Amino acid sequence: MRFSDLLQKMLNKQGIQYCFGIAGAEAEAINFSSDHGIRFFLSRHEFTAGVMADVAGRLLGKPQLAWSTFGPGLTNMSTGACSAVLDRSPTIFASPQVVSSEICYNRTHQCIDNVRFMEPLTKSSHEIVAVGDAAQIIETLVEDSISKIPGPTYVSIPLDILKEEVPDTIADEMMRTIQPGLRRPPMAPDKAILANVAAKIAAARNPLIVVGNQVIREDACGELLALVDNSGIPVICTLASKGAISEEHPLFLTAVNKYLDMIYRTEILDEIFGDVDLLLLVGYDFGEDLKSSLWRPETKTIVLNAFEIDAPDVFRPGTTCLGDVRRSLTYLSTRLAPRPELIRNRAALKQVLDARTPLTDNPELTDVPAILRSVSRALGERGVLCSDIGLHKQYAGVLAKTRQPNRFLCSNVCGSFGFGLPAGLAAKVCLPDERVIVVAGDGGFHSVSQDLETAARYNLGVVILVLNDSAFGLIEYYQRRSNHPANTEMVRFGTVDFCKLAEANGVAATRVATLDTLDSALEEAFASGGPHLIEIPTKYDPAFR
Repeated sequence: MRFSDLLQKMLNKQGIQYCFGIAGAEAEAINFSSDHGIRFFLSRHEFTAGVMADVAGRLLGKPQLAWSTFGPGLTNMSTGACSAVLDRSPTIFASPQVVSSEICYNRTHQCIDNVRFMEPLTKSSHEIVAVGDAAQIIETLVEDSISKIPGPTYVSIPLDILKEEVPDTIADEMMRTIQPGLRRPPMAPDKAILANVAAKIAAARNPLIVVGNQVIREDACGELLALVDNSGIPVICTLASKGAISEEHPLFLTAVNKYLDMIYRTEILDEIFGDVDLLLLVGYDFGEDLKSSLWRPETKTIVLNAFEIDAPDVFRPGTTCLGDVRRSLTYLSTRLAPRPELIRNRAALKQVLDARTPLTDNPELTDVPAILRSVSRALGERGVLCSDIGLHKQYAGVLAKTRQPNRFLCSNVCGSFGFGLPAGLAAKVCLPDERVIVVAGDGGFHSVSQDLETAARYNLGVVILVLNDSAFGLIEYYQRRSNHPANTEMVRFGTVDFCKLAEANGVAATRVATLDTLDSALEEAFASGGPHLIEIPTKYDPAFR
C-alpha cells in the first residue's frame, strides 16, 4: 500500500471526514479518495480551504483537514491556521515537502522550513521523516488539536515519504495500533474555591454573567442555562459565544462589543456595566474582544473556565476557578438564591436591547439593522449566520438573533476579511439540512469571490448577501476617528456588478433595490436549492462615518 493511502486511512480512523484544499505536484503521490473515508473538497484558493477546515472543526467538535502544496501553497493556507489558532478551532493543516534529498530551505524550488514556519501558528508542528513515525505523529496531531483550549496542528510530509510503498503486514499493524486521539478532560474544580466564588456572587449587589465561547466547546450550555434560571442573574455574551444561551431568554441582555454605543447611538455600555459590582466571566477569553476596558477598574471579576487562557499583561481577574465547567456551573446553580430584582432593575435597558433597533430618527440611518431583521426571520431557530469581517459584522454580532450554539460564526479573534464565504460553505457541508446565510461587505467578499465557483460545483445551497457600499467601511471609520476626512484612495473601490460575477461563476443572483423585497428574495433564494447571491446597495450610519 502506498503511504499516502495509508495516511488517509489513519486520519479517517481519527475521525477526519473532510479534507479541504488544493494539491500541486504532489498529486503524483497522493490521491484523495472517499474510498479511504475522507471526502475531498477542491477550493479555488488555499485561504478558503483553511477557513473551511477551521469552521468544520468548530461545528463537528473534532479536527478536519486542510491541505496545500509546497511553499506558496502553504503560505497562502497559513491565514487559515491563524484563524484556527486565534478562534480556538480544532484543525489539522498538512502539506508536502520536497523530496528529502533536495530539502534545502529557501534554496531549492518551493522549499521553505514548513515546520518552523507553522510553529507560531499551531499548537504543535511536525514532519514525518519515516513511515514508522507516522502513527504516533498522527495521534499527537489530533490529541494536541482537541485538548485543553482547541486549536490547529500541522504536519509536513516529504514527497518521497508520500510515495513510499508500505508492506501490507506493516500497514495492517499500523492501522491496528493507531488509536483515536482523546481529549484530556479538565480537572475537577476546587470546591473551596467554588464555595468562595458562590459567597462572592451572593454578596454582590449587582452581579452580571459574561459568557465566552469555551462554554460552547465544553458542552456546558445546559448547565449555564440552569445557573441563569436558578440565580436570576442577567447575561451578556461575546460575539464568539452567541447562542450559548438563547437570545430570547428573559435574562439575556445582548452580545457586546466596543461598538455598542455607536450602533445604538446612546451610552449602552455604561448602562450595562456602570453599576455592576461583580462580573462572573464563564468560559471567558480576552481575545474574544469583550475587554476589561469596557467596565470600571474597581469591578470585581471572577473567571470560571475549564483551562487557563493566560493573558497576564492585559487582564488579571480577581479570582480564577479552573476545572470542569459543567460541574462548576452545577455547583453554583444549587447554591445561589434567585434574585428576580436584578432583571427588573434593567427592564428599560432590556426593552431597548430586545428591540434590536438603534435609538435615532436620523433619516440617514443605516440599512443594516433592517437587513439583519430579515436575515434572522429567514434563518429561524436553527439556521446559521456566517459573518464576514467589516462594519457589518459589528452590527450582525449585536443585532442578529441567535438561539442555539454555533449558529453565529465569525472570525471574532482573528478578524480576517474573506472569512464569510468559506465559513458558509463549510457550514453547508457539515449541516446540509440547515439554512445558511453569509453576510459580507463588498470589500471582504471580493477577496474570496473566486470560490463562488466552488459553491456552484458542489451545489452548496448557501445564500450570500453582499452589502455593497464600494468601500472598506470599517477602515473608513477608523480614519475618521482622527477627525480628519477619509483618504478615499485607501478605502474606496470602483463599482463591481456582483450579480454578473456570481452568474459568471455558475451561481444564481438577485439584486435587491429596496429592503421591503428582501424577505421574499431570501425565501426565493432558499427555495432554489442551490447557491444564490443577493446584492444589496447599502448605506451605513453616519455615526460610523
